[in-house]
Amino acid sequence: MSDHQQLIKQLSHEMRPVNPLAPVGVRILKWIAVALPLAIVSSVLVHRGLTDWTQAGAGLALAQLVLAVTIGIAAAWNALTLLIPGRHTIPTVRFILGGGLWLLLNIMSIPAHSPAPTHDHGTFCYLFLMVVSAPMVITLLWTLRQSGGLYSQKSLLMAGISVAAWSVSLLSLCHPVQQDRVDFALHCAAVATIIGITMIIGRFTRVK
Repeated sequence: MSDHQQLIKQLSHEMRPVNPLAPVGVRILKWIAVALPLAIVSSVLVHRGLTDWTQAGAGLALAQLVLAVTIGIAAAWNALTLLIPGRHTIPTVRFILGGGLWLLLNIMSIPAHSPAPTHDHGTFCYLFLMVVSAPMVITLLWTLRQSGGLYSQKSLLMAGISVAAWSVSLLSLCHPVQQDRVDFALHCAAVATIIGITMIIGRFTRVK
């Protein structure tokens, strides 16, 4: 028994205060401050030109941008909040509705009599989204890992949604306000890829 008491005393002396986590909002701002500039710098590798907001249909494109940014912030909030047991998060149904609305706005931006689909343009968009998402995936997973906590699968899903939303937001700044069907299909494929990659990497690196 005396040995046990000695061990307890030794461990007590070696314990150090644990620094509390910063509020979720602060951690999101820190992540954005690091991830967004890195993504913008990465976009230079595949950048082509800024969006012409004077074109017809610019209102729909602007609505897509605002909605994507909103989803990106909300999903990042959920990703970090889910790590803390007992905290209330944004209901999943709101993300489903938001994603559905984003899809609807994109479909509405496809002209009824659009020119022949250009596969090269859609491939460029897919590549752009992959490139700009890479630094955001890495930095957000690092943020989740530093936060510790539970619900890793749900957190990773929300992290993937956040990165995908931020990526399409950046694409909106250098993309024609109108798009064709192939282009839109590759946008959706890129979103699914980003979410899947984020979850796979997160599980592989044992984010908890």
